[in-house]
Amino acid sequence: MTVLVIGEPDSGKSACAEELALQTEGRKRYYLATMKVMDEAGEKRVIAHRDKRAGKGFVTIECQREIGAVTAQMEAPKEAVLLLECVSNLVANTMHDDPRWSRLTKPVETDEDLCRAFADSVAEEILKLSERVHDLIIVTNDYEKDDPGYDAGTKLYIRLLDLVNERVAKFSDRVVDVRKRK
Repeated sequence: MTVLVIGEPDSGKSACAEELALQTEGRKRYYLATMKVMDEAGEKRVIAHRDKRAGKGFVTIECQREIGAVTAQMEAPKEAVLLLECVSNLVANTMHDDPRWSRLTKPVETDEDLCRAFADSVAEEILKLSERVHDLIIVTNDYEKDDPGYDAGTKLYIRLLDLVNERVAKFSDRVVDVRKRK
């Protein structure tokens, strides 16, 4: 089963996803961490998430992009639950660090065909991962689209994330929406 959990930052989506993973009794649980730690605040966020997972039986795998290969690090992936935390980080890491998509950011490119190709590529990675595990629980963010303070790069990132989220929602068996604003 593939479940997408979507919400704004700090909406409780991670706790919701962890609870869903814990409901799958008898399965080995993995936590796929995609966050690229850039500063002290990021390190604190990682520590906070680790502390919240402590004692819940998750094995953590860190992979910032190209997530398809993580099942090689798992014991019996077809019998496991994998919690992907989160698509937002995966999109940012891919758009900035994957040379295939450098055209998106230097200078900021909003070509719709390129944006759709990017979204197709990231969503395809997630779909393949969902096919290799018993259960995949996916966490993602939804950001306010019309914030006047956003620069062009942030607007592009939000657009790409929205496109990926749309694609992932289509192949998910269930979407859990914890957004406060709808």
